[in-house]
Amino acid sequence: MATPTVIVGHLAPDLDCLVAIWILVRFGGASDASLEFVPAGRTLHDRPADADPAIIHVDTGGGRFDHHHTADPTLSAAELVRRAIVPSNEALRRMVDQVTRIDNAEAVQGRQPVFFNITDLIAGYNALFPNKPFHVAQAMLPNLDAWYEHEQRALRLERAFNRRLEFQTRWGLGIAMASDDGGSSKLAYSHGAVLYAYRDRRGYMGIAAQRRSSVDLEPIYRDLKRVDGQADWYLHPSHRLLLCGTPKAPPRVPSTLSLEQLVDVLKRR
Repeated sequence: MATPTVIVGHLAPDLDCLVAIWILVRFGGASDASLEFVPAGRTLHDRPADADPAIIHVDTGGGRFDHHHTADPTLSAAELVRRAIVPSNEALRRMVDQVTRIDNAEAVQGRQPVFFNITDLIAGYNALFPNKPFHVAQAMLPNLDAWYEHEQRALRLERAFNRRLEFQTRWGLGIAMASDDGGSSKLAYSHGAVLYAYRDRRGYMGIAAQRRSSVDLEPIYRDLKRVDGQADWYLHPSHRLLLCGTPKAPPRVPSTLSLEQLVDVLKRR
């Protein structure tokens, strides 16, 4: 595909339109392309959508990156752009899969949305800039960068989780993992763990227990103060979280324990 010099989306751009633009800008060599916006369904200067290879229409105009000619719920403008530009990027595939499901109004039976989400954020930007879709796109680009980083981090955590240590404790299954990004309670608990421990690339360490469990980490805290007494261990008031360093509160003195040594402390209890 030729490097686009103009990307065309629709007025009041939605999530699908914005992510399609973002993929072209971040992965398609179009960081210097100008952005234009037309009424939904239309094209720039009313020319055929794919007449000029340097002008790329997304989510409008009926061209190669507009999915509205089909009822296929697995397609979106962002998905069509992803397949053409970066089909083998797994983090991007996961991100765009969510975009496609949102764009096709995939319902979850019996559930209603509760939390503010990315479509609400876009609606807010469109309300702030009702006649300035370019401003909406520019405001959203770093938010999409952050979402993509989140998906990349999730993949890194899954790979690290595959190298996990499993062990038994008095409360049930324990899981420990070491990764650049720390731990993942979601992965550990979904695998049946009652508590999990982690160590990240900075040497920050932590132990956490399921919220509904009977785990009390105070005895572990006392053991750690004995074997790792100089380290800045912190016991949360819930007694189900024990930390030595987080991005919110870097430790004055980090732990000298390896992940395996921390697991040994947990197994003794």
